[in-house]
Amino acid sequence: MYLRILQLLKLDPETVQKYGPGLGVGIGILILIFFFYSGGKSDAKYTRVEEEKEKGSTVSFKNFQKDQYDGNGTVLWKLKAQEAYLYADEKRYVLYGIDFDQYEDGKFKSKLTGEKGEINQSKKLMKLTGNILLKTEEHRTLRAKSLDYNDETKELSSNEEVVIDANGTHIRGIGLRADKDLNKFTILRPSAITQGGANPLNSSSPKNK
Repeated sequence: MYLRILQLLKLDPETVQKYGPGLGVGIGILILIFFFYSGGKSDAKYTRVEEEKEKGSTVSFKNFQKDQYDGNGTVLWKLKAQEAYLYADEKRYVLYGIDFDQYEDGKFKSKLTGEKGEINQSKKLMKLTGNILLKTEEHRTLRAKSLDYNDETKELSSNEEVVIDANGTHIRGIGLRADKDLNKFTILRPSAITQGGANPLNSSSPKNK
């Protein structure tokens, strides 16, 4: 991709070497922005934000949309945000009004919405805040004030109040450790449980610590 960007800018490697690291950093930012726009096999739509909520961003978008596909053209996820801010040098994105759909083998798996999110591409971490709602295809739901997602471990976590509805059981408490589809989860300090079916604390979730 580096050579492709150089060709688009009508620059050759010798020119980059001649003008030193300053030009290299500039091109590096362009490469990152180019990747964010196209993302390999992806489709992104955007327009510039006029009154920005976040300051110092490399570029901002409103009504942002980005779809990601694998090498066979199968959809992996679809992301929408009312506003998106890219900080190229930090490899960080700040999103407002998030609507994120995840797919597996081209089939819908879950929908995640929230007021605000921050994605750290280097650490592969995403932090969401404000009216978070996660719905899975198995009709499990999670509501939270804040939620962290680790893309390496595929795990969700929170240290604040959460509410889960699963298998006819309603659980409220403080602190969460779960997989991304809520197949296995632990509420660290449960405060209320209303059962209408199987109890996830004893069956589908790991044993509480």
